[in-house]
Order: sequence, then C-alpha cells, then structure tokens
Amino acid sequence: MTNATKKRNKENKLNVLITGASNGIGKEVADIFLANNHFVIGLDIVEGENKENLVSFKVDICDKNLLNNVKQYLINNNIKLDLIINIAGIHSMASLVETNFDVIKRLIDIDLIGTMNVNHTFHQFLKENGKVIILTSEVASFDPMPFNGLYNIAKSALEVYAQALRQELNLLNQQVVTFQPGSIKTKLSDGSLDATKRFADETILYKKQAHKFYGIVKKFIGKSYQPEKLAKKIYKVCLKRRCRYTYKTHRSAGLVLLNMLPKRMQCFIIKRLLKP
Repeated sequence: MTNATKKRNKENKLNVLITGASNGIGKEVADIFLANNHFVIGLDIVEGENKENLVSFKVDICDKNLLNNVKQYLINNNIKLDLIINIAGIHSMASLVETNFDVIKRLIDIDLIGTMNVNHTFHQFLKENGKVIILTSEVASFDPMPFNGLYNIAKSALEVYAQALRQELNLLNQQVVTFQPGSIKTKLSDGSLDATKRFADETILYKKQAHKFYGIVKKFIGKSYQPEKLAKKIYKVCLKRRCRYTYKTHRSAGLVLLNMLPKRMQCFIIKRLLKP
C-alpha cells in the first residue's frame, strides 16, 4: 500500500459496527476493514480481542441490556457509525412439527429478532448517508426444502424486514443492503452438515427421508467457497456511494432450477428424491 493510499484511507476512516465479528464471515469482514485502517466495533456471543482500531464486546444480540452497554460506549466516546453490518446468525436442521419448540424459537430470536434488536438499538448513531448491511441467504429467495424450513423462514423474514427498513431509512437518505450468499465455508456451514446428520439420527417421523436428505446436503456443502471472497465483496459494496438493494452470490444452480418449477412439481420431485 502506497503512502498516498494510506493517507487517503486515514482521511476516509469509517466507523463500523459488525455482529458475529469473532468468527467466520463476520471476522473476515472485520479483518478487511481493519486492514484498510477503519475503526471496528465487534459484537459476538464469544469473547473477541481488542487491538488497534478494534473494540470487541461479548454480547447476545437478543439481550437488550448487553447491547445497551455497547450503546453507552458509543455515547461516552462520541462515536457515530458509518455502517451497521449484521452478520450474526445460527443454523439448525429441524422438523417444524417434531423439533423441540425452544430450538425453533431460539433460531428465530437470533436470526431475525436479534438483527432487528441491533438495528433498533444503534440506528440513532448512524450517520446521514450511512448504510445498514444485512446478511441473509440464498434460501431467502427460494421455496423451503424439507428440514431446512426453519432457516428459510428466518432468512425470508429478514428480507421482508430489510425492505420495510429500507423504505423507512430511504426517507432519511440512508441505505439498506442485503446479501444472499450460497454455501460459504465456515463453522456454520460445517455445523449445518453435522446438524443434518444429527437430525437424521434422532428423527422419528422422517428417519429414512432424513438420511437421504443428509446425502444431498453433504454433496451440496462440498461446493462451498471461502468466506474472504464474500467479505471482499461486502467491503467493496460498503464503499460505494449508491448500492443495489440485494446482492446474490454463489447461488446453487440446482436450487435455482428447482424454484423455476411450480410448487406442486417441486413437492413431487423432493418426495421422489427422498422416497424411502
């Protein structure tokens, strides 16, 4: 990096709040902002490090009291935000009629309510012309697959929430941008494969179908790509003056083709594929 570039970066230093900043995609996004001399406030359920230009908070994004501690830090240090980047989320393979409802509620709480909680808490610090970035998933634009429906529900609801928020913040000259990535090589994607196997072993209603579904998911997960590629794209978009509303990256060709079919045909095909 040349001295001129370093000087320009310093002059254009951004204040960025990132959820899920200690692992996976969130960490990659945080690292690329730090590498370019921006200031990052990192939030995560696990302990994060503090270093030059990075202040980390261990918080559950569903806990308003913990988020208020971060809010007080911003107030005390007179910090205004250029970007709020929502990365934090969890995944669970589950039956909507068989899985313990506490598991169902927890996923919705983190992936949807937690994101809403973060934006509600920190919007007051967002600068005019600031941006809210929300990571959803490619499944948000697709019809749900069996046993992944809970994740679809949360991510699809996030897209609806993002559009509603976009309509409001547009009136304030602020932007809301969503990213709908396909499978990314992270602990979350690796964990989803383990969760699929665990579900297949534990389910009573769908024992044979779930094991067949596990085989399909295992093959699909193998096509994941590295999170730093998505992080670079997110960073590039964040620096743009005007952005598209939604960016779709690394989508599954199979899911795209399946969703071109009528819903009845989709159900027929999935039932045949998973036939005991």
